[in-house]
Amino acid sequence: MLLEHANEFIVEGNAIKKAYLSHSRIKQLKPGDILLFYRSKDDQSITSLGVIEEVKVGMIETDEIIRFVGKRTVYSRDEIETSPKPLIVILFRHHFHLKNSLKLTTLLASGIFNGPPQSIMQISDEKYNVIKGLGGIDGRFTVN
Repeated sequence: MLLEHANEFIVEGNAIKKAYLSHSRIKQLKPGDILLFYRSKDDQSITSLGVIEEVKVGMIETDEIIRFVGKRTVYSRDEIETSPKPLIVILFRHHFHLKNSLKLTTLLASGIFNGPPQSIMQISDEKYNVIKGLGGIDGRFTVN
């Protein structure tokens, strides 16, 4: 979980480097892909946008994971060690929070989701364009 989504420290800007650790089975992630972050536990909405810098799939060794993420994660060594493996580890830049977060009800009504997302998922360019419009994403700060 990203700390700013737990009502903790929030920083705006495009130089925030973070790591995301996941058990997802998706493998087609690549540098330059846009990440939209959905807060599932509390807000049930898409709130933020980031861009992938680097991805490693199938990471198992704790020391290798720690070297790869550096200081980009909030997880302790023990948490990484005891986390089920393998992991997908995504290094990304958090660019901004959406002007208008998009609630699950809106995402369902607009056909972007068929149900609450359970893991990393891919969406079409058309759905991304709908998110850009509904989310108030300034076109100067993102691409089509």
